[in-house]
Amino acid sequence: KAPSLLQKFCFCQSGPSERKPSGIETVPQLRGLAGVTVQAGTRGALQTLKWAKWDAAKRQVDIKVFGGFTDCGGSGGSELGLWSEPVEAQCCFLPQLFGRCGNSTYRFTFSEDYRRADIAIMGNALVFCCICIPCLPVWCTVPKCCVAFEMVQNDDSTNGNPWSRNNSTCGSDF
Repeated sequence: KAPSLLQKFCFCQSGPSERKPSGIETVPQLRGLAGVTVQAGTRGALQTLKWAKWDAAKRQVDIKVFGGFTDCGGSGGSELGLWSEPVEAQCCFLPQLFGRCGNSTYRFTFSEDYRRADIAIMGNALVFCCICIPCLPVWCTVPKCCVAFEMVQNDDSTNGNPWSRNNSTCGSDF
């Protein structure tokens, strides 16, 4: 698929981005996350960790939610978004623009037994000050006292499926 105008002009991408499997599918407890996950409680949000950035030593996976710039030192380009939302007016422009230009990223950090993960929201916060420098890497993490997410594998889970995601805002309990 050819790059969008945003990818061509803001991310200096002239050709399609290559998708490389993350390797998360090689961990039996997480194999299900390499498929398409449907988020309950949303109007059809889908995501996958199949093409995310997996660090087995740290048990961390990073996903660019809507895609974003990558390869500052090389030929330019962008990572593909791994999250999909239904097409609605409020989801079309600003979240996509801020998410892509700010490199909106979710970092999943798994426990040693891979049955629980903390989910951190990261990005380039300058985008909220209307300072758009897409090549800046992710450098800001939303504090857990503002918003926190975790996911826990259900007791009957096999192959990393299903999970329950818990949310906390303003320091409340999960």
